[in-house]
Amino acid sequence: MKKLFILCLLFALAIPSVSVSQNPLTKEEKVQAMYDLNKKLIESQNFSFIATWVIGQDKRKEVAENENTISINGTNIYGPLSTLEAGRPVMLKGGLENYTVNFNDETHVITVNFKIGSYTAKIEVKSTGNAFLELNNMNSGKQLTYKGGIK
Repeated sequence: MKKLFILCLLFALAIPSVSVSQNPLTKEEKVQAMYDLNKKLIESQNFSFIATWVIGQDKRKEVAENENTISINGTNIYGPLSTLEAGRPVMLKGGLENYTVNFNDETHVITVNFKIGSYTAKIEVKSTGNAFLELNNMNSGKQLTYKGGIK
């Protein structure tokens, strides 16, 4: 009976150490996994940029994700983005021009450039998964930056 009790005690002590010994992903492995996922999304040319912040030269504000999502599907884009002026969103709609993508495998940064109407845009997806959209109005010279992510 004592032997059975000791054997059960040894198993009870050994089980937690076995489960703890599994190595979690390293920081570099997590960054690489995020980069690979975002790279596949961008390569598909079927993704959305979801803004959470709009940033101007002298101020910024948090924005609602459901009202600040642009979708890129092939060579077309559609969606509204808030501005820092109340009630004056930007609507991006139509065919993309000069669409280019750059994958920097060394720094894990993806850059997408395109033109839509009177706007030039650059989406930069960082190794953390955060994405930034720089939107320049060629007519007025105004620039806004949006922080968010891609999906």
